[in-house]
Amino acid sequence: MAYIAPVVRSYLSQTTTELSSTNSRQESKSKHQKELGFIEFSVCRDPTIDIVAIHGLDGHREQSWTAEDGTLWLRDLLPNDLPNARILSYGYDADTRSFTQTSTHTIFRHAEAFFERLSQRRHMHPRRPIIFIAHSLGGIILKKALGLGHRDSFKTDRGFRDISTSTLAVLFFGTPHSGANGVQLAEWMGRLLSVYMYTNNQILSELDRDSPELEEIQRYYQSAGEQLSTIFFYEEYETPILGGRTKLIVPRHLAVIQGDDRARVASLHADHSEIVKYRRTNDENYRKVVDYLLELAGKAKVTVDENWIREDGHRSVAKGESPPFQQTTLPKPLVPVSRYYVQRQEIYDFLTEKLLPSTLPEQQPRCVLHGLGGGGKTQAASFWIEKNKEKFSQIVVVDSSSQQQIEEDIETAIRSVGPQYSKATWKDAVAYLSGAKGWLLFFDNADEPDLQLDEYIPNSTDGVVLITTRNRECVAYAQDSHIQVEKMTEREAIDLLHKASGVTPSPNDNSVAIVRELGMWALAITQAGAYISRTQGFNTYLATFQTHRDKLMREASLKGRNYKGSIYTAFDLSFGLLPKNAQELMKICAFLHHSAIPQALFKRSVSSGFRVYTGSKSYSLPDTVLTPIITRFRSAKLLLASFFPFFSPREQNSEAAIISGLEGILGSEWVVFSFQTLIDSIAQGSLMDAFTDSNGECFYNIHPLVQKYIQDLLEEGDQHRYALLASQLLLGAIRPLRVESNIWHQQLSSHVDNLPLEAKLVDIPHASAFAMVYISTGNRNALQPLYEYCYSQFCTLLGPRHPRTVLAMNNLAITLADSGRLEEAEKMGREVLTLQMEILGQRHPDTVSAMHNLAAILADRGQLEEAEKLKREVLTLRMEILGPRHPDTVSAMSNIATTLADRGRLEKAEKLRRESQQ
Repeated sequence: MAYIAPVVRSYLSQTTTELSSTNSRQESKSKHQKELGFIEFSVCRDPTIDIVAIHGLDGHREQSWTAEDGTLWLRDLLPNDLPNARILSYGYDADTRSFTQTSTHTIFRHAEAFFERLSQRRHMHPRRPIIFIAHSLGGIILKKALGLGHRDSFKTDRGFRDISTSTLAVLFFGTPHSGANGVQLAEWMGRLLSVYMYTNNQILSELDRDSPELEEIQRYYQSAGEQLSTIFFYEEYETPILGGRTKLIVPRHLAVIQGDDRARVASLHADHSEIVKYRRTNDENYRKVVDYLLELAGKAKVTVDENWIREDGHRSVAKGESPPFQQTTLPKPLVPVSRYYVQRQEIYDFLTEKLLPSTLPEQQPRCVLHGLGGGGKTQAASFWIEKNKEKFSQIVVVDSSSQQQIEEDIETAIRSVGPQYSKATWKDAVAYLSGAKGWLLFFDNADEPDLQLDEYIPNSTDGVVLITTRNRECVAYAQDSHIQVEKMTEREAIDLLHKASGVTPSPNDNSVAIVRELGMWALAITQAGAYISRTQGFNTYLATFQTHRDKLMREASLKGRNYKGSIYTAFDLSFGLLPKNAQELMKICAFLHHSAIPQALFKRSVSSGFRVYTGSKSYSLPDTVLTPIITRFRSAKLLLASFFPFFSPREQNSEAAIISGLEGILGSEWVVFSFQTLIDSIAQGSLMDAFTDSNGECFYNIHPLVQKYIQDLLEEGDQHRYALLASQLLLGAIRPLRVESNIWHQQLSSHVDNLPLEAKLVDIPHASAFAMVYISTGNRNALQPLYEYCYSQFCTLLGPRHPRTVLAMNNLAITLADSGRLEEAEKMGREVLTLQMEILGQRHPDTVSAMHNLAAILADRGQLEEAEKLKREVLTLRMEILGPRHPDTVSAMSNIATTLADRGRLEKAEKLRRESQQ
């Protein structure tokens, strides 16, 4: 009998039970309704904390937490360890397999209902600390609810903000933060049993990997979760499914939120279901979870009380009341300048020129510093303000991370002026500054795409405005006074590395290598310095970086360096705001070269349907392109011989899937407006820059660290897929040159170079197309692996004596000679000549060319006598076949002259050379 996994057996068992009769269905439905909402597991007279559990997809408020022996740890174990906690479990209808009509609630409605019911349960003690425990889908609903609470208006009385403010921590158990393949399993099981039941496809679709709903939930949760203690638990074991197979439902990379450096991550020895089921107090998994809960409970009151002090201040401001005294004595301070800061002279001078003009300004002096996160915008601005603060009567620092925060900071600034402004609003502050003189208004981190600053900027030329932002569209606030904060100069970068590490090595070779590897990026260099300072491993840092890049770039051990997070955290914020298609395009571009990506690459590839070239065998390169290629070998036209129609047994569906993926991102027809919209969304977050060359052609640049960041985001299988997408994109744009220039292939060459080798060696047409680029640009060294692959494939598919195989061998022999592997080249060249003589005969042009190529290899090896003999044979054959005045005949005569000169027979060499020139 076939094995049936327990989770499936329970589905099938319930199918039998619920189909038994109409009465039993109604009874089951009634019972199910009674099991929705909250159940309280612990009886505690005066609880000091609420532990609130929410189950996952197709879960149950009791059974989801109950082990096979009936132990419900929330009820039977946890109260003994946390006697002062009230423990609640919430049940909701997220059933994808019910026989009655399933709930059509979306994640939003489930989240709203969850907090509404929790608010009702807490109405007597709305400020009691909360620790949430969430399994699987429950974590997504909880994130949505906390996002709702954080963004809830101060004026509402539904209690969502109370819950958000009182939340101390969240323990996520196997929550698919960016969707999960396991959802496909649930969807599959739902379809399997759909003959008997309705299925809530809405929730399943919202859970799909990278769904818009999940992206929106994560965006809103980011700010809500900043002050929370978060622990991500992930499953170590695969979950049994149908047919005796197993599957890791939510692997580690999905069970954590990328970029949350404050969170802790822990594994549990269990599968996706058993990760929240414990039998005994000495269970290793239970002890790990309880240890975290005890630690958190110990600091709950102090932490949540501090949350409420801040919240009360915000609510007072919202009501137009004076907040508590300690909240308004001072305005927001300037972000401290790192003790390791290295002055960026160009930026400093630009700020001075724009914000301290030498003549009376006609317009309000403004300046915008924009660029990718981690480039040092805030530090450069703070340094300049600190150096010039005496020149301003008042400096107003505004955290511009949200509209609400802007209003709070501006309001705090005006109320700090004196008691007469204790009830002033942000609008009063703007009016006050419009009539004042000599002020500086500093909007820091104005990054949100939909942020509007106009109404917060005073209408006056008697003050100045400084803005730092990742959003390039903010340059509109200062069209003629903005500067992009890009990479540091090499000297600045080395100085920063030495300051941050506390090491000044001599010579500077390692320093130069490190800062170049880090793309001269300020925060990345500061992180490197912190690591070197801690480990004293200056000379070993590069090797460590190349092995553990992702970990080092996510490390945020920057104490005393005045940075809030790591370089990858900074990138997370910008990348996470991109639309899905823009993210997909960036993942493809991560496998191209970081500079000078031609817009024409996308246009040509889309227009060709992303298809690899498989043209006519008769084609050859223009002579002006061939000139630098034809040196000792009569080879260029032969090299092209393996380019043309040959279809390998590669599954066509595989290429079709890759092309379909590209069409999903870039479209099946070239529409410049749609493409520009995609590029604009990327450039807005400063993740890509555009420039135009002298011919009016558009190109794009991406910082190399951003490319490394994106590659590190991808699992190994996904890296291979996006490398193939990049490869196919290039293949769609590679075509034979029809003009007397190889500029187009030169523009593509660096991007072909950047592809992983395995992405070039998918099949013979792919390898041959990339070889076309290398031939026209004269990059013979890059040809060798391509020709080795083609020769191997032809040998396997056609046999060693097939003309295509022999031509491929000839190509390989030439590239081996060019790379200095002369012994191998000679051996292969002799074999080519023998086969050509046998198959085509002595007088065939390909045989004569093979003879010529072998002679050149022998000359390189110093075997001049044999080389001369072969070259004379070539000359004889060409005289007979082509005639004495044919260019190939003349070339053969010149080649003999060269060999004679090498052998010291200068008189004969000179005579022959003169004959060849007549």
